[in-house]
Amino acid sequence: MMQQRLGQRLSSLRVGQKIGLGYALALGIVVSGTIVSFGVGRHYQQQAEELEEHARNEVELLQRLQVRVLQTRTHQQQLIPLAQYPEKFQDEYAHLLEHKTEIQETWTELKAFAAKNQTLHDQVHQEEIPAFLQTYDRIPQRYSQELERRVQQIRNLNLALPSDIKQAQAIMLEFTNSDLALEFDGISDNLVGLIDESYQELEVARRLREQASEVAEIIVVVSIGLSVAIALLLAVLTSRAIARPIQTLTSIARRSTEESNFDLQATVEQDDEIGMLANAFNQLIHSVKQLLQQQKTVNEQLETYSQKLESKVEERTQELNDKNTQLQQLLEELQRTQVQMVQSEKMSALGQMVAGIAHEINNPVNFIHGNLTHVREYAHNLLNFVHLYQKYYSDPIPEIQAKAEELDMEFVQADLPKMLDSMEMGTDRICRIVLSLRNFSRMDEADFKTVDIHEGIDSTLLILQHRLKDGPERPAIQVIRDYGRLLPVECYPGQLNQAFMNILANAIDALEEANVNRTYQEIQENPSQITIRTSVIDSKWIRIEISDNGMGMPESVQKRIFEPFFTTKSVGKGTGMGMPISYQIVTEKHGGKLDCFSTLGKGTEFIIQIPVQQHIRDVA
Repeated sequence: MMQQRLGQRLSSLRVGQKIGLGYALALGIVVSGTIVSFGVGRHYQQQAEELEEHARNEVELLQRLQVRVLQTRTHQQQLIPLAQYPEKFQDEYAHLLEHKTEIQETWTELKAFAAKNQTLHDQVHQEEIPAFLQTYDRIPQRYSQELERRVQQIRNLNLALPSDIKQAQAIMLEFTNSDLALEFDGISDNLVGLIDESYQELEVARRLREQASEVAEIIVVVSIGLSVAIALLLAVLTSRAIARPIQTLTSIARRSTEESNFDLQATVEQDDEIGMLANAFNQLIHSVKQLLQQQKTVNEQLETYSQKLESKVEERTQELNDKNTQLQQLLEELQRTQVQMVQSEKMSALGQMVAGIAHEINNPVNFIHGNLTHVREYAHNLLNFVHLYQKYYSDPIPEIQAKAEELDMEFVQADLPKMLDSMEMGTDRICRIVLSLRNFSRMDEADFKTVDIHEGIDSTLLILQHRLKDGPERPAIQVIRDYGRLLPVECYPGQLNQAFMNILANAIDALEEANVNRTYQEIQENPSQITIRTSVIDSKWIRIEISDNGMGMPESVQKRIFEPFFTTKSVGKGTGMGMPISYQIVTEKHGGKLDCFSTLGKGTEFIIQIPVQQHIRDVA
């Protein structure tokens, strides 16, 4: 009964009204499902964001407490050698008092944080932080009290006497190795595990946030599927009211054409547009009966010819497209293989060279650097002995006096410590250079590593220092570092440093080319500059800008800068592979972006954008 009424109701409607009703129902379901999905997704996403914010704050508190504990321990150990310098000893102890206050404040904040946010913890982590706070609750205070007592003992000594100095050092050394100090070190050890668990909790919160988005998407998909089902149902219903009469009319038209029977008539069942169409068709079929009969043969011939011609054209077009696609793929594969071979050979040779240099330099430098401490101590003892001898034997025999004047003992006593300081500075400089070489190549890190991008840039600049420093023909190239506060980045460090090397080397080449026709004074008035800026785009991307104030490039060169083997340098100075390799490292290896912007006469800027975390390991 209900179905008959519904059929009558639909039959009385116009065709446009029937179609509009179907669209309205389907659209209403889609809109309703979308609104519900947004509401549910927002609810779960808000919960995940609260948990993520809590985990981030927890990591920050635990890391701050760990840093303060390590700093306190380091300054306390520095008190041992500074016992013979009362002023430095007092300054170091003042730093200890500052760290003591910071530890107390951080400890109080951690307690309040643990008590306030218990509901957001998982069960295991919820018990570990309160247990940690309860276990080590009195350790920092006892450590500070015992340290203060030891410092008071040292203050009661006469540090002008060597014996009292040794006694003071013994007091601090005993405290360093005491059980209380080991318990204080245990705070840092336990914090490492808590911080790791907090990072795991942060990762769980991030996954929950992603799951909330997935739930919302599922609801949207379900609503769309439901709307499709209802649309199908409406299609069935409307087909009875709309499609069936049209199919009947179409069937009659087809039979009249196929059978050449133009005496057929369409049945008029409705008063809507379809009924009017049936009447018009019945009138038309009589008027075109003879014309259709004449055109039937011609149309069949034309249709056959058209189909054959279209089939041949499609086959030929498909063959040409397949061949073009194969050629393009072969060309791209050849270029990619060439780039990868050059990059592999270059990085392999560079890694072997740097590793060999670093190893050969590091061993003797470490030997010299390690023995300088003993040499300084021996020289200090000998000078003290000479002072003591001069104090009690101020009137030596003439032979000793003549030898002292010949050796110029006063100059030796004043210059020897300076000479040792300069030697130590030199060995420190060599150690930093070796470290920069190893940081630049990083050939032992073939997988993704989380590193400081600034460290890689600085190591690259140190490698290129010989090209940046001043010379007889020009002043030094100024390097402006405008570093932002970047997060550690997951990347291939050695390959990324190679990209920095290629871009910076090109910038230096451009500046040297611009300075060819300028005098030393002209360059000094308008100095050559390389500016390096780093910034955070958002929580997932960072940005590195490397620009120079050279001559820039014309648009025709700029468009081809990343093409393999394209170079504007003379034969022997450039291979045209530096920038293509850099582009491949940034885009394919790291899923980032590398853009070049250049203005002729003003300079060139390269912008590197890379994600903080990599999600293309399998592809790479």
